[in-house]
Amino acid sequence: MPRKLILLTVGLGVGGTETHVLELASRIDRTKFDVVVCSMKAGGALADELRARGVRVESLGGTGKLDARVLLRLWGLLRRERPDVVQAFLFWANVPSRLLGRIFRAFPVISTYHDEVVSEGWLMRTIDRLTLKWSHTIVCCSEAVRRSVSSRIGSSTARYAIIPFGVDMHQFSTCHVATRRELGLQDGGAVIGTVCRLVEPKKGLSVLLAAMAYLKELGGTPGCQLLIVGDGPARAMLQRLSERLEVAPWVVFTGARRDIPQILPLMQAFVLPSLYEGFGISILEAMAVGRPVIATSVGGIPEFVTHDVTGLLVEPGDVTALAGAIRQVLENPEKASQMGLEGQEHVRGKYGIATVVRRHEQVYEDCLVHA
Repeated sequence: MPRKLILLTVGLGVGGTETHVLELASRIDRTKFDVVVCSMKAGGALADELRARGVRVESLGGTGKLDARVLLRLWGLLRRERPDVVQAFLFWANVPSRLLGRIFRAFPVISTYHDEVVSEGWLMRTIDRLTLKWSHTIVCCSEAVRRSVSSRIGSSTARYAIIPFGVDMHQFSTCHVATRRELGLQDGGAVIGTVCRLVEPKKGLSVLLAAMAYLKELGGTPGCQLLIVGDGPARAMLQRLSERLEVAPWVVFTGARRDIPQILPLMQAFVLPSLYEGFGISILEAMAVGRPVIATSVGGIPEFVTHDVTGLLVEPGDVTALAGAIRQVLENPEKASQMGLEGQEHVRGKYGIATVVRRHEQVYEDCLVHA
């Protein structure tokens, strides 16, 4: 008889954590676990994708972070479903699951962290610290995230499990490639790009636009087009900045898209200049299609990107270094191609989605044994 597993997430919009939940929920062994994905917010682009893959989705219809009705609805859902295990993702799902898990005392709760503890205020951090002890296991996507959570929130290291994100290599070996015209790119010339939620200053996209302006100042043009795939609260600001820096003719904002495997092959290099980052699943996806990576040496990124082997790492916030790395990759296509191939083999060997799913299943089984 399969055990009931609830994966509790804040929302199901397009993002790294949400994509991870999509892949995890749809690939877990159904003979072992009956999976329900519960979203605290209503809607979300990935809800329909989960249902299309045969995963049951429940929405609590939350309208904001402080919508107290969500807690009551979650209470009702847990009473009705009687889960054997609950895994929650990120602060606003972690804390309610711990509170209700403590009240019910009927199922182990797994708290999940996908980012370093950087931007949280003192109140959130205090609540996190006080309730963390009610987690059976703490899953982190990288050793850097584990260190951050352990030092800033605190808990016995024996309760941590480090499970990185994973990718489906078959999904990223597609023969179809998007056209420049459908994305709004000019014909000809090199393309660099990024895929992320447009959140500043975290993602460092202002630094990337400044690097484009620096390259333009050196050569009259940046020497490449920049493709920014994703959406978020910083989009309008970044578009205005590209105009102010006079690089807008070479920058394309596509908005959120779900055809990332078809877009990545258009890029000569993938760039993610984050100021802090728990892991960077989009980097993993770019490596899966054999693209060299230019990223910052922050958080969990150096754990899977090796400088001058699978990509180039620069210090966060350094416009000149970032521009230099972009120029280096574009001016040395053979070296760039070799880094891309090295990265592809690294991802194939260590970050396959099947391995990541099996490691989660092992955590669930351990929780059931020791609950």
